[in-house]
Amino acid sequence: MLSGSVEDVQGDPAPGAWVRVVSAEGETLGFGHWSPASQIRVRLLAFGKEAPDDGLLDERIAQALARRAADPDLAGLDGVRLVNAEGDGLPGLVADRYGDTVVARLASAGMAVRRERVAEALRRASGAACGWERADAPAARREGVAIHEGSLWGDLGEGPLEIHEGSRRYRVDVRGGQKTGFYLDQRDARDLVERLAPGRRVLDLFAYTGGFAVAAARGGARAVTLVESSPGAMALARENLHANAPDVAVDAVQDDAFRFVRASDATFDLLVIDPPPLARRRADVPRATRAYKDVLLFALRRAAPGALLLAFSCSHHVGPDLFRKVCFGASVDAGRPLRVLGELTAPRDHPVALDHPEGRYLSGFVFGA
Repeated sequence: MLSGSVEDVQGDPAPGAWVRVVSAEGETLGFGHWSPASQIRVRLLAFGKEAPDDGLLDERIAQALARRAADPDLAGLDGVRLVNAEGDGLPGLVADRYGDTVVARLASAGMAVRRERVAEALRRASGAACGWERADAPAARREGVAIHEGSLWGDLGEGPLEIHEGSRRYRVDVRGGQKTGFYLDQRDARDLVERLAPGRRVLDLFAYTGGFAVAAARGGARAVTLVESSPGAMALARENLHANAPDVAVDAVQDDAFRFVRASDATFDLLVIDPPPLARRRADVPRATRAYKDVLLFALRRAAPGALLLAFSCSHHVGPDLFRKVCFGASVDAGRPLRVLGELTAPRDHPVALDHPEGRYLSGFVFGA
């Protein structure tokens, strides 16, 4: 519930407190966590007239983990999203499992003030030996709560963790990496790249720790070029590639992907374009669409005849309809007609609630050039 829709507040609820939401006619609509410093004043957790208590969080965390455990598509994976915020009825809470470690981000006042309870519910439901909280500084500032990072239970130890996706192995930096350490939401797309890779020259732009590059190498790519600007991420990408496919020809380029794709004269048969979030706010959309179009335009000039491209936007402000238009504009300017061969989004451990469509943030297309 946005600040503009709140007409009156009775009393002085503390940040994170349960509040009752009432219509202008006096009807109880539901209950949620109060965030007085945030533009999102109330994060609704329950509709109806019956007031919940914190036991609702325990119940929903247990249900979220039970759904993953029963999903055959997730069987055998040790890198899984356990809780996906609004998609699991737990706004402000994201939790990922990497082997025997759960990494959580508490991005609302309601979750932050219940840190110990949330940690205990995750520990009990997961059975994991360790729980770690990653700081979310922008969310903490928006919510008016202290920035927090550290152990929730157990001992994280030193160095990266290791997870498996089928035959692929990845080392994950949960202390210093992006998000909770790895992009679990691109698992299905990595599986597709592995299937498409045999015999192809592959370009992985914005490679991070080499998720797509490893998938291509494991799939039998003729050669793999990956481009990443972060020295730390590139070092881990090299480790991942060496562990998974030491005999594949790899060109690991530490550079800005926008600059690389403009300057390179190489051609590729399979290109993956997966930038970081370029539109974190609605005001960022014009700049973000220009950036997406720019990198797609020059990537198309690096695409060999008959090449395949996977292109992604990871912001709900640039959803599938707008992103399709951006891709069309790049195609026209490059003089390379594109065919849509498929659409991609996050896998089933990243559910989206029907009443929160903004939860769908990842949009991807498979193009034939």
